[in-house]
Amino acid sequence: MRTVVCHFFNEEYLLPWWLAHHRRIFDHGIMIDYNSTDASRDIIKKMCPEWEIYPTRNAYFDSACIDREVEDYERTCSGWRMALNVTEFLYGNVAQLDKITVPAQHFIGNYVFVEPQGGYPAPLDHSRPLHEQVRFGYYETDPRPCDKLNFGLRASRSIHNYPIAYAREGGRHWYQMPTLGDLAIFYYGYAVLNDKGISRKMQIKTKMSPEERQARGAEHPNMVTPERFLTNIERFHRPRCSDLSGVVSRVARHQYPAEAPVLATSAA
Repeated sequence: MRTVVCHFFNEEYLLPWWLAHHRRIFDHGIMIDYNSTDASRDIIKKMCPEWEIYPTRNAYFDSACIDREVEDYERTCSGWRMALNVTEFLYGNVAQLDKITVPAQHFIGNYVFVEPQGGYPAPLDHSRPLHEQVRFGYYETDPRPCDKLNFGLRASRSIHNYPIAYAREGGRHWYQMPTLGDLAIFYYGYAVLNDKGISRKMQIKTKMSPEERQARGAEHPNMVTPERFLTNIERFHRPRCSDLSGVVSRVARHQYPAEAPVLATSAA
């Protein structure tokens, strides 16, 4: 049994891609709604009718209370369970998990995808997986301390098959080197910079408590203005990017066998 736990707020733009992909991987999903006002719930019900949707118990979208809520849902699950944001897509050889019979926790690294300068040749299409349309990015290899999150670094994500409590400092984001080969997170938080993509990023801070906003500071990626958000992408992220078509095809072939298993075009 594999279960994904996801919290969401007004994610109708990314959810069709996220759901279509993860229903290939997970047997079940637990979706935590932070009082969405768009069509997010209807999209989930239509695309994954057997998945559970719960209203959040939290008044605010603060990291500590999110972690505790996710933990409590994970404790109700058997088998492998993982918490993902709607910007995070699990890819690769998930079948290897079935061969791990002892209790274990593993860490999965991130490919970060970024919209190229000038945008895409054609509008992104919900009828095609994002990995077929978005291939400009880099592999995050820097597991520095959590204060470096202000630079937008992506910590490893955790997948485990036994009940655990998240570390209070790291939460769902672990600064550990990846421990499973052939698995990766494709992170699309910087890959869609149209009005819908920018709006979904800017809305996060409206759900945080005043204390959380103050603690994170104006330079945190979830707190910046739209102008600073785009400047940070241009300054910190695009210079690290290259064409990852080969890597994407190699990793995605586990979920999409029609993908040609070509060799990587850049170092992972």
